[in-house]
Amino acid sequence: MPDAPYQIYRTEYRRRRRWPYFVIAAVCLFAAVVGWQVYGVPRVSATTPGPGAYVKDASPTLTLDVKGLSGLKDVAVTFDGRDVTAQTRREGDTLTLPATALDDGQHSVSFRARSSNLFRRDLREDWHFVVDTEIPTLKFEKEVAAGRINTDPATFTGTTEPFATVTVSGGGVKAHAEADGGGAFSVSAELPDGASSVLVETVDRAGNRRAKRLDVYVDAQPPVLEITQLDKTIDKDHVTLRLTATDQLGVPTVKLVLDGEQRELDGPASNARYAAKHLAQGRHTLVVTVSDKGGNVVTSKQTFTVDSTERFGSATLWPGARGKDVKALQKKLANAGVYTGRKSGYFDEATSQAVRKLQAKYGLEVDGIVGGNVLNALSGQIVVDLGDLKLHFYRNGKLVKSYRIAAGQAAYPTPTGSYVVTSMLMNPTWYPPNSEWAKDSKPIPPGVANPLGTRWIGTSAPAVGIHGTPDDASIGTYASHGCIRMHIWEVEDLFRRVVIGMPVIIQR
Repeated sequence: MPDAPYQIYRTEYRRRRRWPYFVIAAVCLFAAVVGWQVYGVPRVSATTPGPGAYVKDASPTLTLDVKGLSGLKDVAVTFDGRDVTAQTRREGDTLTLPATALDDGQHSVSFRARSSNLFRRDLREDWHFVVDTEIPTLKFEKEVAAGRINTDPATFTGTTEPFATVTVSGGGVKAHAEADGGGAFSVSAELPDGASSVLVETVDRAGNRRAKRLDVYVDAQPPVLEITQLDKTIDKDHVTLRLTATDQLGVPTVKLVLDGEQRELDGPASNARYAAKHLAQGRHTLVVTVSDKGGNVVTSKQTFTVDSTERFGSATLWPGARGKDVKALQKKLANAGVYTGRKSGYFDEATSQAVRKLQAKYGLEVDGIVGGNVLNALSGQIVVDLGDLKLHFYRNGKLVKSYRIAAGQAAYPTPTGSYVVTSMLMNPTWYPPNSEWAKDSKPIPPGVANPLGTRWIGTSAPAVGIHGTPDDASIGTYASHGCIRMHIWEVEDLFRRVVIGMPVIIQR
């Protein structure tokens, strides 16, 4: 009996401490449910081809590994914007879609589905891949393509598909590099100097390959050139040049260019000689280029001025010339009405332009150089006066001799204007011109009956020349068909004074 109160107390105490267990059990159950839902969250775990992948097969098989695929609803797959759900095949958690004959380029895939999972009600995955079936291009820069490499280490440069991997292998050496976004690549390989055969291969991101074999010659050391150094001003019209060109791996190639024209050398590159004769007065440019098999180039450029005489007419003149002869040239150009500048004695651009005007005026080759024809044109001149029926010959602006002539009749007048001597013939044959008055005529060989006499001086005036005539009575009249007739002995005298290129002024 005395123990009853104690027993009652213990029973009540035990009942009151059970509720925490219920709470703990509920928490554990909730955690288990949450954990199960988290573990069961559906997702696309893998795709083939993967996002951003490049494939070289135009008919790849698309696969999607979808966790929890069997519990998903309203599954939809689109390819390049087309619903292809009906074409997919399910095996467990894998969806398979065969693709056929895809065009090169980017393709997109989209997966959609609904889930009862507490944490992911809607499942969505989008990605793309690229089909590339084209074999990549492989082009080398000019020197590499020609097999000449002059870098250390040997560097192969060129273009291929953007981001392709280019590999160079040969002689136990292998090197590679990735092309940039523009397709340019540069691969350095430790090749020995001399000849090598290498294989260059490019592989694009899809795995397409192209390979080319190259026979190259590696030479990173340039050749050595020793050459005569010319004076800036030379007082003679000729120079002699000696040069020695050597290379560590063989005989180099030597090219000599004087005033833009390639010239031939005497002797081998190791002991060569070049002699230039009859140089025009003025500035000259000499360029010697030495190249080896590796593509190394050494260049020597010299500019010099020839001033070999002061007498006008004794030597060709061109830009850079100076002295009394140039001053005489400028005076003659001024007299000819093509030069208005200062008589400086220096063959500058203004003088060159004046020479070009003179050449164009008289139908000569327009090059700005005072050579034979220009000297002739400036030194002598024929002036025909149709009013007085006389021909005047001038030299250096002074009248040398005058001759009586016959000119064109009213029906066939002699044309007026500025012309030039274009041809000179001794004892010419007369050929009928293409004209109504001569349509039934036959050619007449040289002789007393020849209407051209013994000399023909052709001009740039259409079908007009200066010639002799057996008809002395016609001199002093307008009797010809356009040509200028002279006594035979007088045209022979004129003939020896005239040169091709000399101006002929016909005036009334």
